[in-house]
Amino acid sequence: MAARNLRFFSLLLVIALLLAAVPVSPVSGGVEEARQEVEELQEILEMLDKNIKDREQKIKELKEKVQISKIRLQEAEEALAEAEENLDEQNRLFAERVRSAYMKGGLSYLEVILAAEDFGDLITRLVYLSRIFNRDAAVVAGLREEYALMKERRVAMEREKEELEDLQYRAEAEYKNLMAEKKTRENLLAAAEERLAEELAKIPQAERKPVYALVIDNHSSARPHYGLSQANVIYEYEVEGGITRYLALFAEFPAKVGPLRSARQHSMILALENGVRYVHAGGSHDNLVLIKDLGVKNTDALTSSSKHFYRDSARKAPHNLFVNLQALGVEKQSTEKVLRPAYLDREGQKKNSLSVSCGKNYTVSYKYDAENGCYYRYINGKQDIDRGNGEAIKARNIIIQYTPYYNDSRGRPTAKLVGEGTIDFYSQGQYFRGTWRKESESAPTRYFYQNGREIERVYGQTWIHIVRK
Repeated sequence: MAARNLRFFSLLLVIALLLAAVPVSPVSGGVEEARQEVEELQEILEMLDKNIKDREQKIKELKEKVQISKIRLQEAEEALAEAEENLDEQNRLFAERVRSAYMKGGLSYLEVILAAEDFGDLITRLVYLSRIFNRDAAVVAGLREEYALMKERRVAMEREKEELEDLQYRAEAEYKNLMAEKKTRENLLAAAEERLAEELAKIPQAERKPVYALVIDNHSSARPHYGLSQANVIYEYEVEGGITRYLALFAEFPAKVGPLRSARQHSMILALENGVRYVHAGGSHDNLVLIKDLGVKNTDALTSSSKHFYRDSARKAPHNLFVNLQALGVEKQSTEKVLRPAYLDREGQKKNSLSVSCGKNYTVSYKYDAENGCYYRYINGKQDIDRGNGEAIKARNIIIQYTPYYNDSRGRPTAKLVGEGTIDFYSQGQYFRGTWRKESESAPTRYFYQNGREIERVYGQTWIHIVRK
């Protein structure tokens, strides 16, 4: 491993020196791109090395916890077995005493009393019987305590089993993520000797940071959409008229995206928390003022002089306004990347399909494809296809965020995004219940499992449905 690293970084050094020696000119854009690709590859390898080191530490800690949990489980099982044995012995002794007192002798408590010869003998017999009653009561009470103790130990043992299973699953998930990242790292090192840039584009876990957030029309006349298959994250939220709109976050720049629609308060707040440029087609006066008040970077397609906003004559207005993100040039692609895991770090309920309804005439459903590890998306039973490239819309993560809505001064449904609430989270054919929290308009919305651990979503497209409670 050390030898491969040395060979690879020697290769990077040679490439960097060669690139530095070449003068930059209008025709040497490829050289600049190659230099940037080398830097990006170094960055990804550093992230992989850090992740591998962190995961190895996590696996070590989880293995220690597993061993401790196994010991506690063994102790719980031994304590339960001892309690059961003790209870069986007490039951046996008590049963023998009962059989001896009531079956062998054939006498009842009443017969013992009636057999008294005089008053003194009666008192003696009553004292004797009282002692028997008290002893029997003590034995029965002891048996009840043993039963209760045994029940508690069974519950403790079941809890220990559940914790052990959870720890083992997390350890296995961390190991799979570790192996996936090591494989990615090895592939990068092997491919670096042949073609750095080609392999860099094949690393799905390394996601670029989005720089654009586009408000997308979702009226029935706006479908099918263009460009959605290339978005990193897509929020879907309610607007007036019982329909929804999307806010699609892009790190890549498709040549045609849309149709675009107007600004809404909740979509501009989502753009603000993601630190991206908000692209919209106009908006009401109050919302345009709010964009400035919030300090949201924005581009209004209706007032922009760019020729890269255009209307498609094949559709009717207002559902025909598109943008060429590839040529727009307002933002550059980010060099910042996030390295996302290939596998979830915990196990949920198996669930391969789900649906989200917003009104009686609009239902979104998803069906999980285990072979490709993604959910195919359907609108009213029809598969959702990106008209731009002909690809089916595929989600790797789906979050249903339950959020209060209220009507603003113009009667428009508006999601209350600051606060907290519950979520349903779907990924890799599994379902989890959880919570969301957003502390301010500019703060990120964070998502958590029910145990309070923050969700680390896997790489690939994420759909977030913001729906009423």
